[in-house]
Amino acid sequence: MKKEKNHRAIQLLFSVAILFLSTLFQTLQAQNIRIQGKVTDENGNPIIGVNIKDKSNNLSVATTDDYGFYNTIISQTGVLVFSHVGHKEKTVNVNGRQRINIKLDTDVVQIDEVLIVSRVKNKVIPEPTDIEIKGNYFHLKTRVPVPKELFKSGTRLIIQPLIYNISTKKTVHLKPIVFDGKEYTRTQKRMYGFDLSQDPLASYIQTKVTSTRKSDMILYHDSLYIMKVNDAYRADVFISLENYNAILLADTFSIAQGTINPLRFLDYSFNTHSIEEKNYIPRPEMQLRDTNGEANITFKLGKAEIDNSNPNNIKELAKLNNELKSIEMDMDATLQRFEITGISSPEGGYRFNKRLSQRRTEKASQQILSSLNASTRKLIEVNATGEVAKWNDVADLLVKDSLIEQANKIKGLIKKYKNVDHLYYAIKRLPLYKLLKDKYLPQLRKVKYGYYYSVFRNLTDQEIVELHQKDYKKLTRYEFYRMMLQKDVDKEQICKEALECYPKFIYAANELAVIKIAKGEYDNNFLAPFVSKDAPNAIIYNQTITLLENGAYSTADSVLSLKPETETYFKDLRPFVEIYNGYYENYYKEVAATSPINEVVMLLAMKSNEAAWNKAKALKGTTGVENYLKAVAANRLDKTSEAYYYIEVAFELDPSLKEIAKIDGDVIDLLPEEQQIK
Repeated sequence: MKKEKNHRAIQLLFSVAILFLSTLFQTLQAQNIRIQGKVTDENGNPIIGVNIKDKSNNLSVATTDDYGFYNTIISQTGVLVFSHVGHKEKTVNVNGRQRINIKLDTDVVQIDEVLIVSRVKNKVIPEPTDIEIKGNYFHLKTRVPVPKELFKSGTRLIIQPLIYNISTKKTVHLKPIVFDGKEYTRTQKRMYGFDLSQDPLASYIQTKVTSTRKSDMILYHDSLYIMKVNDAYRADVFISLENYNAILLADTFSIAQGTINPLRFLDYSFNTHSIEEKNYIPRPEMQLRDTNGEANITFKLGKAEIDNSNPNNIKELAKLNNELKSIEMDMDATLQRFEITGISSPEGGYRFNKRLSQRRTEKASQQILSSLNASTRKLIEVNATGEVAKWNDVADLLVKDSLIEQANKIKGLIKKYKNVDHLYYAIKRLPLYKLLKDKYLPQLRKVKYGYYYSVFRNLTDQEIVELHQKDYKKLTRYEFYRMMLQKDVDKEQICKEALECYPKFIYAANELAVIKIAKGEYDNNFLAPFVSKDAPNAIIYNQTITLLENGAYSTADSVLSLKPETETYFKDLRPFVEIYNGYYENYYKEVAATSPINEVVMLLAMKSNEAAWNKAKALKGTTGVENYLKAVAANRLDKTSEAYYYIEVAFELDPSLKEIAKIDGDVIDLLPEEQQIK
C-alpha cells in the first residue's frame, strides 16, 4: 500500500511539472536571437558602414565595421534591411538564422576614392663641404674657376654638376648654371622674338659682364634628395663653352669623391614598444558554436507509455525541460535539430517490436516538444526513428556484469539462427530467460534523444588553438590576440595570418614590426598604413625606428613630427631623429651626453674640428671605430701622420671599416689609389 501511494505521488508531481512548463512556454512571445554576419560587394570585398535596420520599426540596429562584419539582436522571425550609399538596398528575412552573410550589388552612385599623401618636410641647410649628407639630402657646394678668356661676347658657358652613384652606376643631374656674354644675349633675344622664356635654359641664365680680373670664381650650391645615404658617390662637373655654330670646349672632371657623413658612426639603440592603449586591443567576439545534449528514457513493457515508476525518467525529463527552456530563453542560442529514437527490446515478434519502437518515438517526441514555444517548434528540424534492440545488446549487458558463460550461450544461438523470430523462441527456451526478462530486457526499452543547438560564446584558449590548427581564417581579431599571448607559438606567423584576415588589425601590425625589429629586419610597410597624428604612440615610435635604420631620415622626421615635441614618450628617440636631419645645435647636448663616441661624432658633424680632435684623443682607442674617428679628426686638421697611423690601427681592429673608408670623403684620400672606388 505504501509503495502504491508513493507511486501515485510521483505520477502527480510529474504531471504537475509537465503542465507548468507547457503553460510557461506557450505564453512566451517570439524569441529574440543574436545575429552575426558579413556584408560584401560583388567581388567579395567587405563594405564598411552598411546601415542595418529592423523593418518592423524602421530603427537602425547595427552598422558594419572595418571588415564588413555586423552583430545585432532581433526577433527570430524579424526582417533586416541593408543599405549603403552606392549599393542597392537588400531586405532579408531572419527565419531563425544566426549567421546571415549579405552581398550588395553596386548602384549607379559612384564614390570617389580619397588619397591621403604623407607630407614630407624639405629641410635644406647649406654647408661648406664638397658632398655632405644631412638627413636624406646631399649638399654640394663647390667653386669653379673660370678664366676670363672664356667669356667672349658671343659665347655661352654651361656648368652642369652631376652626382654619380658608384654603387648603382646611375647619374643624377643637378641644377645647371648658364652664363651668356652680352652679344650672345642680344642675339638670343632677336632669335626668340625678345621672348627668352622659349629658351630651354632660360631659368638658369645669368649675363656675364667681363671684368678686368684674370679669372672669375663661380660659386655653386645645390641639394639633392636621396634614399641610400650609405652608397658610394662621386661629384662630377661637365663644362661646355659654345657659340651659335659649334661647341668650343667640352670637358668633365671630378670634384669630389665620397661623402662627408660622420653621423654614420652614431651609437644608439632603442627599445620597441607594444600597444598598451586598451581601445586598440580587440574585445572578445562571440563565435557561433554547435553543441548537443542527450539522455535516455525507459518505457513500460510492450507499451508506448513512459515508465513513470522509474525515478530516473522523471529526473531526465525535468533536466531536459530545464535545458530546452534555457536554450529557448537565451538570445545568443538557437535550437536547430531534435533527434529522437525509440527502442524496443528484442523479445516477441520483430514487426510488432518495430511498430512499438516507432510509437514510442512519436509519444516521447510529442510529450517533450509540446513544452516549447510554437515559434521555436516551427524552426526546429525533428528526426524521429524507431529501432529494435538486438540480442547482441543483451549479450553485451551480460558480459558487462561478468556473466561470460551466459553471454556465450546467447552468442551461440545468434550464430545458429538467422531468422530473428526463430532466434527469440530459441532464447526463450533457455533457463536463463527469466533473468533476461526481469533484469536485462527492460534496460533496452527506452528512447534515446539528442538535441543540437548553436550558441554565440567566447572560446577558451584551448578551443582557439584547436580552431587555429583547423582553419586560422575562422579566428576573430580577439582570438588572434589571444593566440599572440600563447607560449610556444610562432608569434610572427600568427601576426601575418591575422593581417591576412584583418588588414587593418593595428595591434597585429605593431607586434609584427616589433618582432622584425628585434631580428634586425626593418620593413616600412607593416606600420605605414596606420601612421597618423591619432595613431598610438607605439606605432609612431616603432615606425620611426624602422625608418631611421633604413636611412629614411626625412620621412622619420615627418612621422615623428605628428606627435607634439612635448610628448615625453619619444624623449630618447627625438634627438637622434632631429640630428640626422641636420639640427645639430638644437640637440647637440642630448646626443653628445649619450656616449663619448657620440660626442666626437657630433663635433665632427658641426665642423668643430679642433674640439672633435681634443675629444677624440681622449677616447680609449680599444675599438676600430674610436681609432677611425681619431683619423677623421686628425685628417681634417691636416695632421697627416696621425691620420695615417689611426686609420691603420682602425683597419687592424675592424677590417670592415675599409669598406666605409672607400666612400667616406673624410678619409678617402688616406687610402691608396687602387683601394678607392671608381
